[in-house]
Amino acid sequence: MYIRRLREEEMEYSIRMSEFAFQYELTEKEREERKAWVAPENTWVAEENGEILAKSTTLPLSVYIFGEKVPMGGVSGVVTWPEHRRGGLVKHLLLHSLEEMRKEGQILSFLYPFSIPFYRKMGWELFAEQQIITLTKEQLPAGKKGSGKVRRVENDLSLVDDVYQTWAKRYLGTLARDERWWNINIFKRKKGTLAVYYNEGNEAKGYMIYQVKENKMTIKELIWLDTEARDGLFAFISDHDSMLDKVEWNTMPHSGLPFILRDPKVERKLVSYFMARIVDVKEFLKIYPFNLEKGSEPLVLHVSDEFCSWNNGTYFLSGGKDDKELKFFPAKESGACQHPPKKGLSLSVQTLTAVLMNAQSASTLYEEGLLLGTEEEVQHLERAVPAKQPFFYDFF
Repeated sequence: MYIRRLREEEMEYSIRMSEFAFQYELTEKEREERKAWVAPENTWVAEENGEILAKSTTLPLSVYIFGEKVPMGGVSGVVTWPEHRRGGLVKHLLLHSLEEMRKEGQILSFLYPFSIPFYRKMGWELFAEQQIITLTKEQLPAGKKGSGKVRRVENDLSLVDDVYQTWAKRYLGTLARDERWWNINIFKRKKGTLAVYYNEGNEAKGYMIYQVKENKMTIKELIWLDTEARDGLFAFISDHDSMLDKVEWNTMPHSGLPFILRDPKVERKLVSYFMARIVDVKEFLKIYPFNLEKGSEPLVLHVSDEFCSWNNGTYFLSGGKDDKELKFFPAKESGACQHPPKKGLSLSVQTLTAVLMNAQSASTLYEEGLLLGTEEEVQHLERAVPAKQPFFYDFF
């Protein structure tokens, strides 16, 4: 087996592999559009005797980690022909992809899993959920029309990008969208109407992407920067009451919804969504804004990564925010640290990802036996992790 990059002339074959695996069919127009914006060099293929047996794409993206952009490799389009499954092809492709991500400085990787257990085996862990709430006509949100107004506008990222980026920095793991992403992955895939809330000073402070069809409003994105914008957008939704029997709304868990609605007793569905993986633990710990006080006990982490051996070892973190110090002692081939300390927390890269992405608390993972150490050390880690809700509104 030989792993290499996809060639330009193999784009058609690659698209047909995806159509077969994910059971959809593109029109000729969609096929040509796909060829125009997909970069073949982002796709790795496993070849044998001149035949492509499997493929995996890594999208060079960035996400917000505590308000700062961090390079991320987005894994997408993982496909193997049925007759070549269960032979380890995907495992080899993904390991190769992670090695390349590390070289490219993509210290995180995200993906949407077809199977969470499958990707857990290779170090990814669930970090983002989505809440789908369904409102009846009688439950439409009560908004206030204030001094601002909502305008339906053409799809134009210049009208909403500042709102999105400001909002996205408030959460953990949100995508740092660029112009290409807006035009290809938002305006094309999230079909519908774009409505923007402007305050009295004509500043955009919120927006929603929605579709009304067969007496149902589907809200694909709804973002606000302040309560005035929220109330204005809520009033805009309620103004559609003569056209609607229900509203289906994709939003963040733990965002105050549905509690802040006039009638919170709505249908709710919590959906497990994206997984994350730390590609390079050492580099991620360097940039992570731990709440560590100068002179306090060091945070000691013994990390195991069965898939990416370069992450195996012990990490000592000490100092304050501005003078943080990181020491790394790689594990020996046997798995033991070169300088095994007498204290510290032992955890897998999946567990570390869940803790640092605020998907699960250290205490919860300790209770489940996924984090080993003393209760005092668990509390030390919990205090060191800043509070910020993880969320991901995008798809690839």
